[in-house]
Amino acid sequence: MSPLWIEHCAWLTRHHALLASLGRPAGGGNPRRASAAIDNNADTAVMRLQQLLADAPRTPFKQDRLQLLLGGNWARYAVLPWQDNLHNDNDWRGYASVIFAKQFAVPVENWRIRVAPGPYGLPRLAAAVDEGFFQTLAELARSSRIKLAGATPLLTSAINLHQRKLKGREFAFLLLEADHATCAFYHGNAWHGVVTLPNTMRDEAEAYALTALVRDAAMLAGQTLPDQVYIASSELGMLSGETSDFDAQWLGGVHAQFGHRSEWQGALA
Repeated sequence: MSPLWIEHCAWLTRHHALLASLGRPAGGGNPRRASAAIDNNADTAVMRLQQLLADAPRTPFKQDRLQLLLGGNWARYAVLPWQDNLHNDNDWRGYASVIFAKQFAVPVENWRIRVAPGPYGLPRLAAAVDEGFFQTLAELARSSRIKLAGATPLLTSAINLHQRKLKGREFAFLLLEADHATCAFYHGNAWHGVVTLPNTMRDEAEAYALTALVRDAAMLAGQTLPDQVYIASSELGMLSGETSDFDAQWLGGVHAQFGHRSEWQGALA
């Protein structure tokens, strides 16, 4: 049976734009994947994604959808300490802009900021992307006659995907990308710190390098080293088991359309 619509998922890393396209309702087939080099340049990223969408399968019903995953330098993260005088989402976004400006030492007036909901009295996790870049991507979807279903920072996507696997009251969640590693620390029913560091591991995660990475992240985030570290990556190979300092549990990829790298690395241009 022909699909009623195509679900496109575009993942922007630092160096590549990847596109996975899957017909819906799914008939058990694998998604079609393609990629193009972008070299960490916003204009190039938009142009290459436009080319990928132009070559992607489409349906005649104008119901095709696009989900964007923003990894690499395209998204930034911060944890917001609780403030009693913040009463709505706009208040939290305004507070987040102050935290982001202080943390990254750059103007943030043109950042698109979203703050995750959380329990009363506890810190909240925030993510930000460049507003101009987001609007350009949204316009690309409109001009391509594809409904933009969402634009999700990669850390948010990975946490949401693996939420049910995150057990315990204290742990770290480590997102490994080819060049970056983002580590978020959770305890007391809330996220309490997040930091992004260079990732020097290639192909396979290594116990010694992994331990050093999480140790550095904990120090920079002002957090204690947890006994449990959950790891998500679609770009590095798997590592599970005890390191010298914590138990590492590999969760899988960052998105349902981009699981283990063996599933999609053949699409790399």
